[in-house]
Amino acid sequence: MSRHLLLMLLCLLLPAASAVRAAEEKPAGAPSDADLRLDLSGIGLPVLRDGRVVNFVFVRARIQLNPGLSRPEIEAREPFIREGLVRSAYRTPMNSGTDFMALDPARFEAVLMREAKAALGANKVRSVTLMDQKAQKRIYVPPARTGGPAATIRP
Repeated sequence: MSRHLLLMLLCLLLPAASAVRAAEEKPAGAPSDADLRLDLSGIGLPVLRDGRVVNFVFVRARIQLNPGLSRPEIEAREPFIREGLVRSAYRTPMNSGTDFMALDPARFEAVLMREAKAALGANKVRSVTLMDQKAQKRIYVPPARTGGPAATIRP
């Protein structure tokens, strides 16, 4: 009976001991992983066709940062990243041109990296990732017409 009780206590204390050991390995002033990232969500970016807005895509993105900025500094610069992202999206389309319900991930990440480096500092941004995107409405490309002119409908 006491052997089972000792085994249960050992099972309960083992995870706590490993958590204490992991906490001891990190320096006291080191920022956590949550402090070194900035999550952006709810940004509506336009999908353009021939210079006109045909849809909006709402994105969720993550910016991984290098140490050196405090949390208040990061949060103070977030609106500048959002504004730069929206301005760039209207200036240069981020959609592929054939899909009106999604942005091109490579284009989006390149623009977000540029805007994040401009707002936070070039050596402060480690990476950017497009986490999720959702279209405001479903729009499909009309099928290409093949052949000659369309037949005239006569009553």
